[in-house]
Amino acid sequence: MTALANESVRITATCVLVDVRDSGATGVRWAAACAEALGVGLVVHAGPRNDPTHAAVAALLAEHPDLTIHIEHSECTPGRWEGGLVVISRARALAVPPLAGRDLRDVVVVGGSPAAVACRFGVVTAVLDAVGGEGVLQRATAFCRARGATRLRVLTRPYLDAADALDAAADLVHAACPDVIVELVREIRSVQEETRLFPSDLLVVSGRERGAAEGLQPAARAALHHAPCPVLFSCS
Repeated sequence: MTALANESVRITATCVLVDVRDSGATGVRWAAACAEALGVGLVVHAGPRNDPTHAAVAALLAEHPDLTIHIEHSECTPGRWEGGLVVISRARALAVPPLAGRDLRDVVVVGGSPAAVACRFGVVTAVLDAVGGEGVLQRATAFCRARGATRLRVLTRPYLDAADALDAAADLVHAACPDVIVELVREIRSVQEETRLFPSDLLVVSGRERGAAEGLQPAARAALHHAPCPVLFSCS
C-alpha cells in the first residue's frame, strides 16, 4: 500500500457512464453529482429520442450547468468508454455481478436509502479484503475528498492481519487526505452489521476475484446483496 500517499486523490476516469434504461433518474442523479465532484464528464445512454423519461432526465441534468454531458440515443449495449466509472442499478448487478477487473473499470452499484444515495451521512466505508486493498483505499480516499465526506471507516476481514493492515491504512490515508477523520474498525464485524450500525454514503470494496474464475470476494458479495447504500467495486 505504499503507493497511496503519492497518489492523486482523484479517480482516473475520463467520464462517469450511466444508462437511463437501467438505473433511471436515481442513477443519473448520482452519476451526475459524482462526475461533477470528480471533475470528469458524464456519458448518458438513453433509448429512442421520444422516450418520455428524457424530459425528467433533461431537467435533472440542468441542475449541473457546468458539467460536460454526452447523451447517446441507442438501442445497443453501451460502449466501453475508456477509463469510465460505470454506474449500474442493484437489479442489474444482482443479475450479472460486477467483476470490475474484467475491463479495468470501476463499477458503482446505486441503491439503498435515499439519505445514502444523496450523500447525507458524510461517511465513506472501505472494506480491505484479501485482494485489492490498495485500490479500495485509493478510491475511498478520492470519494471522501470529492463528495465532501468527513469520515472514512476502514474494516478488514477476519483472515487478514487486522492490526497491521489497519495501522498501515490509517497512516497512508492521513498522509494522502489529512482533513478526513479515519476510524479503524478493530472488531471483526460483517458488512451487514457495519452498515446497519454506522450508515455510510458509499461502501468501497474490491471488485477483483480472489483467484481465476472464483467470482467476487466474500465482503464484495455481501455488499452487493445487503449494503443499504451505493457500493463501489474497485478494479485496482
